[in-house]
Amino acid sequence: MPTLSFVAGDPSGDAHTAHLIGALAARLDSLTCVGLGGPAMRQAGVELLEDLTTTAAIGPFDAAKHLGRLRRAARLLEQRWRASPPDLVVLVDFGDFNLPVIAPIAKRLGLRVAYYISPQLWAWGRWRLRYVRQYVDRMLVFFPFEEALYRREQIPVTWVGHPLVDTTRPSVNREEAFTRFGLNPWRRVVGLLPGSREQELARHLPLMLAAARRLAARMPGLQFLIPQAPTVSRQQLEQFLRGVGLDVYLAEGPAADALQTMDAAAVASGTATLETALCEVPMAVVYRTSWPTYLAARLVVRIPDIALVNVVAGERIVPELVQHHATPGRLSDTLLELLRNEPLRASMVERLRTLKSRLGPPGAVDRAASAVLELLNS
Repeated sequence: MPTLSFVAGDPSGDAHTAHLIGALAARLDSLTCVGLGGPAMRQAGVELLEDLTTTAAIGPFDAAKHLGRLRRAARLLEQRWRASPPDLVVLVDFGDFNLPVIAPIAKRLGLRVAYYISPQLWAWGRWRLRYVRQYVDRMLVFFPFEEALYRREQIPVTWVGHPLVDTTRPSVNREEAFTRFGLNPWRRVVGLLPGSREQELARHLPLMLAAARRLAARMPGLQFLIPQAPTVSRQQLEQFLRGVGLDVYLAEGPAADALQTMDAAAVASGTATLETALCEVPMAVVYRTSWPTYLAARLVVRIPDIALVNVVAGERIVPELVQHHATPGRLSDTLLELLRNEPLRASMVERLRTLKSRLGPPGAVDRAASAVLELLNS
């Protein structure tokens, strides 16, 4: 019975890890899993030593308050590994913790390490490639440009593709989605996707609602839809909606069900931009963080765009409104243009459609499981 140890630190990584474990379990007669992660991993059968998903933060300054808990989790994991060494360690994203802290512990104990979902070293911190070279036996990456980066650095790598190609599919048709969410099918829908973390909600949703008020005043009849992320409660969203004076609806369930109803969307930078792109929804990407984190990022980020949809495309397909440029006025102007300018909409949709091929064919999680098993059996 092989034993695998997984370490993930945010809700997205937790979910991706759970899917990977499911694919591995389908191929093995038995499998023991232990590690650090979140509720999705626990449900997938992982013996969870610590839930790290509540420590998810944006940038090092926001993460500082969780340092004590992260240190304790690292000690717990090391003690477990010393007492019962796993056959393979699989680190999942969470680069600020997994690369400088967990990977060195694993190698010090003589454990083999696979890394699933590359940290964004291509955007910042390429100096951290030395950690990868020294401590990681194989990288399993989502994007072809990541594969090219690691091959240039002579680091073993496998491009598995992106799981969103499989999972971003509506469970109901468009008409049923309108009915489920209480929307009027004769009115246009603007999506508001503020992010899945508490900090993102606080920084993005008031901005988006302020822009929505301006937009509704200039284009009467609009209705607004907020897909509810699994990590966000309805109560958290409703506290922002009190007295907003707009037709705002909340959508539970698969994001693709809600996305297919939208004529345009304001989307917080992150994986949601790829989901929105796969559903071919014209969008404006917004991003706000604390000023210390933003200024620190300005010093180290080496790419012109931050939205994943633009990074993957290698060009700016969708507009980005970042930090002080993310204002209600600019966002409402941008969304209004997406709603009224039909040639612009058609061009953006066509470019979003071609993006899908850069995310790989279906079956990403199965390919990742194959790569893990290959390393496990080598």
